Amino acid sequence: MSWPGSAASGWQRDDPRAARQPALSGDDEATVAIVGGGLAGLALAYQLTNHLPGSDILVLEATEVGSGASGHSTGIVGPGVGGPITTLVKRYGADRARTMFGATLDGIAALRRLARALPDGCELTDGFQLVAASAPAHSGSLRRQAQILRELGFDASYLGHDGTAERLGTARYHGALCYPDIALINPWLLVQSLRAALLAAGVRIAENTPVTGLTGGDPVTLTAGGHRVRARRVALTTDGFTTGLGLFTRNVAVIRTHVLRTASVPPHLLAESGWDGRGAAIDSRSFFNYLRLTARGQLLFGGGPALLEPRVDERGVAAVRARLVRELAATFPALADVPVTDFWSGVTASTFDRLPIVGPVPGQAGVWFAGAWCGHGLALSALTAELLAPRLAGVVGGVGPAPMPDLPWMRSTASLMPTGRIGNLLLAGYLRGLDAVDRLAPARRSARSTPPALAAPAEPTPVAPAAQLPAAAATELPTAPATGAAVAGSRPVEQQVDIVIVGARVAGSALAARLAAAGLSVALFDRGDLPTPTLSTHILHGTEDLRIEGVYDTVVALGVPPLHDVRVRLDDVELHFRHPDNPGLCPRREVLDQVLLDRASAAGAKTSTGTAVVGLRRGSDGTVSGVTVQHADGSVRDVSAQLVIGADGRNSSVARWVGARQYLTTRSERALLWRYFTGVRIPPALLWHRIGVHIVSILPTGPEDFVLIAQPPEHLQGELAGRDVAGFLRHVESVSPAVAELAAAARPVGSLNRVVRYPCFFRQPFGPGWVLVGDAGHAKDATLGHGINDALRSARGLAAVLTAHWGQPAALSSGLARWARDRDKTELANYWYGQDIGRGGAVTTMERAILAGIQRDSRAVGRLDDVMGDRLDADRLLTLPRLVGAVAHRVTSGEPASVVGREAVDLVQLAWARRRAATRHAPSAP
Repeated sequence: MSWPGSAASGWQRDDPRAARQPALSGDDEATVAIVGGGLAGLALAYQLTNHLPGSDILVLEATEVGSGASGHSTGIVGPGVGGPITTLVKRYGADRARTMFGATLDGIAALRRLARALPDGCELTDGFQLVAASAPAHSGSLRRQAQILRELGFDASYLGHDGTAERLGTARYHGALCYPDIALINPWLLVQSLRAALLAAGVRIAENTPVTGLTGGDPVTLTAGGHRVRARRVALTTDGFTTGLGLFTRNVAVIRTHVLRTASVPPHLLAESGWDGRGAAIDSRSFFNYLRLTARGQLLFGGGPALLEPRVDERGVAAVRARLVRELAATFPALADVPVTDFWSGVTASTFDRLPIVGPVPGQAGVWFAGAWCGHGLALSALTAELLAPRLAGVVGGVGPAPMPDLPWMRSTASLMPTGRIGNLLLAGYLRGLDAVDRLAPARRSARSTPPALAAPAEPTPVAPAAQLPAAAATELPTAPATGAAVAGSRPVEQQVDIVIVGARVAGSALAARLAAAGLSVALFDRGDLPTPTLSTHILHGTEDLRIEGVYDTVVALGVPPLHDVRVRLDDVELHFRHPDNPGLCPRREVLDQVLLDRASAAGAKTSTGTAVVGLRRGSDGTVSGVTVQHADGSVRDVSAQLVIGADGRNSSVARWVGARQYLTTRSERALLWRYFTGVRIPPALLWHRIGVHIVSILPTGPEDFVLIAQPPEHLQGELAGRDVAGFLRHVESVSPAVAELAAAARPVGSLNRVVRYPCFFRQPFGPGWVLVGDAGHAKDATLGHGINDALRSARGLAAVLTAHWGQPAALSSGLARWARDRDKTELANYWYGQDIGRGGAVTTMERAILAGIQRDSRAVGRLDDVMGDRLDADRLLTLPRLVGAVAHRVTSGEPASVVGREAVDLVQLAWARRRAATRHAPSAP
């Protein structure tokens, strides 16, 4: 197998392999067949020889033994799995965390036992490992980890800046967590020694024999190298290559990590560097550097951003190599001139929770899987082999199955991840977002009482959520889905921040990014396991808002096409608008929301999705002083904050809890139904057609993906909502054959999404200790498609006020009052316009006349485009002179003056009633 950056490792060049074992030459049978000739597979075969002496064990390897992650590893065998110990305690409790971490120490011991049983020892040595703080903010996290580890009974310590510099000879790091007892090994020698021992024990190894299919049963049937193999039991130890068999494609992310190796470091340069070459180190970033000296004196230095396997190319690999060279020189300037002799990468697999998968394969009787080691394969696969072998041997040996291995990660599957082309885009963007967090971390300022003026955060390139890769020291909030409800009580406060933001979609994430970048400590919560769909027409009119947020290029890079054309049809009237320099966009909300959420994380906000805010904390005077959050296990904790911001949508819980007054309330007369499709490339344009009482629109969300939207009157939506895909498309065709023709050959993705009678309103936007932003504070009729732009504009204005006046109560109160007045003034005209566009009836005769007048005036056509694109208030277009012109045109065309005049008076009276209602903040809208 060949891939970019897949050169043989330096280990392999030092000690060339023995002659390959022949490929399978015909159909075969075995007692146990092991698929995958890396450390996990060979160690399992080795342990099986102790339990099934004389049995026929067959190892099938697609290329050559050790050619995957095992032979490309750095050979650092350290503890840890599932994230830092602080995360394990929060997620699983202290007892479970102790078991999990202890199992990883058992893995180091198992690796030592395995290596010492082999003839040459595989250059096994003992040492220590430092997890070094690459930013000042990481020091506290590492110190806390050391404390918890000691409380749980493990040997760990924290070294300050000077102690870390003394151990590593570099002043680059701010402190370190020290594990005093790890192992270092030559992984290539290990797998080759195992290979020799297995052959000597009679185990058959077939190299160049890829397995391309399997059918569970007794026996299990494999297709291997074009031949059929039957075995009582099969163990898959294929790690990052398992998805090639069509297994776990929705549960693991396949990633590539990289390492370079220098020539042997001269003793005088090593002395000059200040490092004695002992031990190993990794740093505290998500994509950490890791380093060690080999037994032959070469420096191994790995890391850089992990690359999602389907998206690896030569350019990306070259960029990683260049980055590693720079980071090595920055870490050890004295070694910068030591020649780099080797550069390679390895494929591995990671799950969402960073725990392996070891267990029976669902739906495949007799087949077991052990893999997805999440970067900890050397220790965990050695331990798994010891514990899994008795189980398999008991089944095939006729003595009955041994107890299930007592592993914390014994399971047959893992949480789902995004899949397909969009899923890969999300995962790739997520990895890039983590890398952006790493780059920003050293420059982050600690929060302080009065932050500086707002500074826009640097643009990361994140998206989706998804695979969480091995991280040496990640500070995380719990991310389990919340259930139930609770009332804030008198529990001790477990977290203190400047600002809590409830709701992590557009407004919440955009606001969190700006506030965190300005130096405020921000905790961002959302009860949903984002990314997920939400009420949205998807469209962003123009690029200005996304460019200001610094994410336009990121969204486009994810395959969302710029929309330079807008084509509108209103019965028999057609309009075409071109925007060559300021296109619109229509990203799926799962994509846009995740881009903004990861940008908030990159800026320093503590983000926690799948965690519900279930109540507010209040001071003795009633001022909101924080929130209560609830986790999946029902446990709750309190978070203290100087300000709580509700960005939790139209049905805002924060608004309900604080009793925010709502005014100018109405409900849309139209339902909003949308469905995603794929497999067809449609024109990069927004098509919006209103025929009679029905509205349909189609917008591309990707190169061959689009969203199809129907907005029927609310009283007609029931019939449409119950239809299948074909029925949905027939409805679209009945409204607009042109739109239906574009969608005809596409495949549906997911189910129909539907929202009915959603509220539109203004809300009191702030009070003592709380603020509402985005749809929580103001929401228009979605028929306009202005919601995303409104949310970004609202968050931007609020951020400017908070960062300018933080720590100055009087000035902050005045600033919020100005922000509230500006919000209402800015949004009011288009709020009424949205009410009119969203009305469930047909277009009136007067509206047709006004539109005809606009068509006859090229300047007015341009203004209509700006109103539709949220660049101009509607009252700058729908003026009294334009109404008078429409009346005159109708009368001169022969319509009764009394009828036309009555309609005009009704419109003037409506405008006057709206003005009065807005001035009085009337509860309902005229």
